[in-house]
Amino acid sequence: MMKVKAIIGQKSVIIFGLSWANLDQLRKDGLDGAIKIDGKQLGLSVDIWITAAPTERQMMDLFSAGIGPDTNLHIDKRLKS
Repeated sequence: MMKVKAIIGQKSVIIFGLSWANLDQLRKDGLDGAIKIDGKQLGLSVDIWITAAPTERQMMDLFSAGIGPDTNLHIDKRLKS
C-alpha cells in the first residue's frame, strides 16, 4: 500500500494507493483483515482503518456495537431510504 500526503493544485490531499494484492487480501479477510494506518505518519490526530465487506449494510451491522450517540458517522445517501 502506498500512502501519500501531498498538495495538488491548491488542495492538501491524502492518497491511499491499494495494490491488487491489498484488495485481494481485503476481499479474503473482510473486516478481520483491516489495513491499519498510524495517523501520526501523515500528521493526523486520528488513525485510519481501511476495511471491506460485500456490502455497506454488512459493515454497518458488524460495526453497530461500537456506534453510539457520540459517534460521528457518515452513511452514504445510497443507503438511506
